[in-house]
Amino acid sequence: MRISRAVWAASLLSVPNLTGACPDATALQFFTHQIAYERILESFDLMGLPLIHTDVWVRGPSTGFYVREEIKEFNNPSIRITYLFGRDGLQGGGSCAVGKSWRQCIEDFAPAENKSDAIATCATTIDLRAIPAWRPSPNDQKKKQIANELRREIEARFQSPEEIVIRDFNLMDNQITMYVKMPDGDYFQGCGFYANKEPHCEGWHLFGQAPLSRIRKWIFARPYRLK
Repeated sequence: MRISRAVWAASLLSVPNLTGACPDATALQFFTHQIAYERILESFDLMGLPLIHTDVWVRGPSTGFYVREEIKEFNNPSIRITYLFGRDGLQGGGSCAVGKSWRQCIEDFAPAENKSDAIATCATTIDLRAIPAWRPSPNDQKKKQIANELRREIEARFQSPEEIVIRDFNLMDNQITMYVKMPDGDYFQGCGFYANKEPHCEGWHLFGQAPLSRIRKWIFARPYRLK
């Protein structure tokens, strides 16, 4: 796997308490890509921060990052944010009160498996200014194969769609947004996205109170036509 220059911009501040990399290059790449992706969304929690200082928790295939900096968008100085990644990308995460142990905060979001594995901890600083802007993956053979598999998953869910357009994507993204034209009207949905496993789309969802015009604009600003 090619490592982006953003990964090399992350410097370890302490040595892990177990043998092995903490965090490893893949987890760092997932995290820096997640930051790049969130920057193109309307709300970006880390907006305005040049650097972030994170405590890192590793158990089995899971790596959690606890951001020490106050998140201005939360409008609450006593809240901190975490991100959790696994072999296939983003697993979850969330916010915790400052008074809660950072390790416990991450562990509460971690999957139940591998609980008997030893835990490694370390710390790292990431220069947000060095993270390249998000861009879609090249439309190579691998991406086209995954796009075809996505189309089949969407067709199975909607049954005979006339048209399918998704927002163009990077293989490290954690979500897909789609427009589906059906005989009875237009549908907009999203799903959690995993490039390296099937099904690629999990956790199908609608968009709450978000105007459909905004969702349409988001998709067709970078359209990738599946059908």
